[in-house]
Amino acid sequence: MGQDGPGAYKSGTNAGGSEDSMGASSQAQSVESPQIDHAPLNVVRMTPPVEATLRILLNSVPYLIGAAVVRQPAVGDAVEAQVGRMPWLHDRRLLTLQLPDDSLPANRAILLDWPVPYQAEWVGAPPRLLISRLVTHNRTVGVLLGTLISRDQISAGAREALDLSCELIAAAVGSDSLATFATTPILEEAPRRLVVVPDEPTPEPESSLVVPPSAESEPVLDPKDEQDERDRQVVDEVARALDDLTDARSIGRVLRDAVTAIAGVDGFSVALFNSVRREVAYRYKVVGADPESAEMGRQAVDDGPDCYAARHDRRWHSFVREIGVRGPEGVEARKISVLQYPLLSADEVFGVATLQVFGDSGFSDHATRLVLRVIEVSSDRLAAVRRAARFQPSLSPSESAAAAVLPPVAAAPSSAPFPAADAPTTDQILNDLVTKCTEIGLPTTFMVGVDPAAGLLRGELISSSSAARELDYALGISVGRFTIELSDRYNAIARACREGRIVTSPTLDELVHPLRDADGAATLERLVQGGRSTIIPITVSGDVVGALVVGPMADEPGFSTIVKVRDLVNETASRLAEAWRTKR
Repeated sequence: MGQDGPGAYKSGTNAGGSEDSMGASSQAQSVESPQIDHAPLNVVRMTPPVEATLRILLNSVPYLIGAAVVRQPAVGDAVEAQVGRMPWLHDRRLLTLQLPDDSLPANRAILLDWPVPYQAEWVGAPPRLLISRLVTHNRTVGVLLGTLISRDQISAGAREALDLSCELIAAAVGSDSLATFATTPILEEAPRRLVVVPDEPTPEPESSLVVPPSAESEPVLDPKDEQDERDRQVVDEVARALDDLTDARSIGRVLRDAVTAIAGVDGFSVALFNSVRREVAYRYKVVGADPESAEMGRQAVDDGPDCYAARHDRRWHSFVREIGVRGPEGVEARKISVLQYPLLSADEVFGVATLQVFGDSGFSDHATRLVLRVIEVSSDRLAAVRRAARFQPSLSPSESAAAAVLPPVAAAPSSAPFPAADAPTTDQILNDLVTKCTEIGLPTTFMVGVDPAAGLLRGELISSSSAARELDYALGISVGRFTIELSDRYNAIARACREGRIVTSPTLDELVHPLRDADGAATLERLVQGGRSTIIPITVSGDVVGALVVGPMADEPGFSTIVKVRDLVNETASRLAEAWRTKR
């Protein structure tokens, strides 16, 4: 009837009509048994015990975003396991700890305010270091490091889970250490022989062991010191290149090459302001040769005297903007990270340097600070060529270069009608407003500024009360992390700045939306013991430049108090207008 498949049973009928017996012998049964194809096994790599315990620890302790185990003593790779974000691993001191038995309690974590290494490029409020000495069998086997982003005390349940995790991690690390020692080959001991020593002294045999040279003889440089030395060489090289330059365009070319090598920018410009009118007198601008960079140059960023960077006494200002780039499928939106530095000389903002790069990742902290040092080196020379109106290279070879010699740094700008020390700065004026609010019985206030180029509200200043400090820890107002879109329909601060009127907010949720959800806002409201606030916009020369937020507090301030605060805000706006008019 045809050939049977490999998996079919074989049966038949003999001539006498009786059926053949199946399985007459064990050999026939094994040959004729069905063949079953098994599915291939999926082998999953087992997570190491230390790493698995660290992951459980991160899920058990709130606000713990990273943890790592460092062996003690360090053998090979000092880090046994790492989970989450760990800026402390950039600190060599924490990787080479040799903790004595009485330094820390065994298997019990403590919290320290340890400085964050600059290599970690941490942005925002600094975290706290969680550290524990891991002990098993009365022997220190490692150190547990953790990153905690909360200033609150650890709850009893989280503390119990943390202590239990320390004991489990210590046991796992200890077992690994014992396994390591067990696998170390043991040299066979040579058989002992009796040696008869003669009376006369004989020289001792030379040892066959090769003693390596001491590591202390070779000085080990700290990576931070090496980086600082390289940065200093870059700044010195730029300073030497600027020595013989007497015009703004030549200085701009040197700065362009320097910032491109440091930060890899797609666009760079230097704007020098007019000494009489509030406008740009000269702008050196360079973008890439590709079509997208050319479009970046056509859709310019605000770098005039009224831009955010020029009106605030900050060392730099960063934001993200969008431009439209025409592609094969039509116009596409491209994000650009912008970094602006105000140019200062004799306490006068006389220009702005702008760096742009495609993408929204921004610039690293190291590149930002190194470019700032390069800009500071060139500021006095740029101020000199601006005063001499020497923007382009001179066409006359016989013209003396002495006209652009730098004046003393303490010399006052030519446009200032009075000594520079008499005029307050923008930060001083705004700090005076916060101080006066405290004097009239409003201990918790903070300020935001309007950034029109980015369409954002940014945190500026905050008072020094205990509730204000807790609010600042959570939101990062004083460090610029508190940012709200100016077009947000549900945020009370954005609504007050858009409409230019006083707005009251009964809950903290209307102030921190969308940075916190309703539950997070309610938790923060309980922490600062109140949520009622009043937002008063600050208007200078017809434009809303910021807002003063009175609160949050438990009770809404009275009408007479609001009138006093409004008068203080109006006085501050007049002082700001006068300071900006004189380019302070």
